[in-house]
Amino acid sequence: MRIFDYFKKKKEPENNIKEVELSKIDKHINLILRQKLASNNKTITTTLNEIEETQKNIIHKLRELHKKNLMNPNIPRREIQIMEGNRDNYIKNIARFITHMEVPKQYLELYYYTTQFSGELEKIFRETQKNMFILKEFFENEIKNINNELNKLEEKIISIRIIFEKHNIQKVEEIMQNVKKIKNNITKEIRIKHEISEHEAIIKEHEEKIKKLEERITTITSGTDYKALENFKQEKETTENEIKKIFKEFDEKISEIYTALKKYYYKNPDKKILKEYLEEPYKALINDNSLEIAYILKDIAKNINTIDLKDKKKENTEEALEKLSFEYIKNIQAQVKKLEDHKKHLQTKITHNSASLNLSEQEYWLKANKEKIKSNTEIILKLEDELSVIEGENKLLKKTITEELEKMMGENIILKDDLNLSISVSLIVSLIY
Repeated sequence: MRIFDYFKKKKEPENNIKEVELSKIDKHINLILRQKLASNNKTITTTLNEIEETQKNIIHKLRELHKKNLMNPNIPRREIQIMEGNRDNYIKNIARFITHMEVPKQYLELYYYTTQFSGELEKIFRETQKNMFILKEFFENEIKNINNELNKLEEKIISIRIIFEKHNIQKVEEIMQNVKKIKNNITKEIRIKHEISEHEAIIKEHEEKIKKLEERITTITSGTDYKALENFKQEKETTENEIKKIFKEFDEKISEIYTALKKYYYKNPDKKILKEYLEEPYKALINDNSLEIAYILKDIAKNINTIDLKDKKKENTEEALEKLSFEYIKNIQAQVKKLEDHKKHLQTKITHNSASLNLSEQEYWLKANKEKIKSNTEIILKLEDELSVIEGENKLLKKTITEELEKMMGENIILKDDLNLSISVSLIVSLIY
């Protein structure tokens, strides 16, 4: 028994794997359809022949209609002219429709044709409706016979469609629609990849610019002008710190009398400089050239009892007012102004320093190029996300096509995606030119 089992195993056929190219899917589908419809091939062929005969019959009947004379000789000339115009138009439209009918022989194309034929026929009926209405008054039988032949033509085409649909050809249509989606997606992929390449080229260009700018900055920062610039900046910073140190003492004293100043200003709104000292004391001190604040403080000290202050607050205010003498404020202002002038002088040196000017320009372009790289990088990331979605969709579509083909063909399938190459070549050429 084991020996027999061995030979049985040897005789079992191996599962053959068939390779199907996506670019030739229609040929495979047509082959499948011919195999599936083997018992109906003769019927379909016969029906196609009958369709050709019906076409010939219609053309023959149209010729007869064209030659047909009116039986009634007493019809007015005007009515005859109207009839002839409508007859010519009717014959021309129907003849054009029939002679341009090209019924495909390949089953897939034939199925698509059968689904669209009724709509095309309905369109031609609408276009000739007025002609038929008039012609029926003169050639009722002839029009009726032609319409019968047209209806017969439609019935034959519908009969082919019914055969296809009984064999579940809708699945074939789904496969072809999925192939169409894949083609569209591949076109999108190629365009997106081309866009990505363009943005990558732009990034590379800006990276090269940044490299050159950084080299220039290195050259600038290693020169004597730059060392002088750094010294000016350091001296300016020292001056600013000195200003802050000097003003801090004055600012603390002003803070101690803040409540008194506020209440005094409420009673004396015409003293506009008080508002400046309350809001921006440093700016106010610099701009108070006549030291108007010193006279106001003297008046506050003189009338301190008229200002509503609590005992402790009043005591602290009086002490601070004693320190804020005219000479003290004048001295603080003089020191600060002198330092401010020095700071401005240093800033002028910084602004007009050749290293500063060159460095500012290089840093501006450095920032601009970095922004360009950032914006192009963001665009690439978005495009890559789109690409990922499309690739995922195509993978799913190919899986669906493979499964449906395996069901139809009854064998294992390897779907060869050769669409990329054929689409890529034509699309890249169009993108270049």
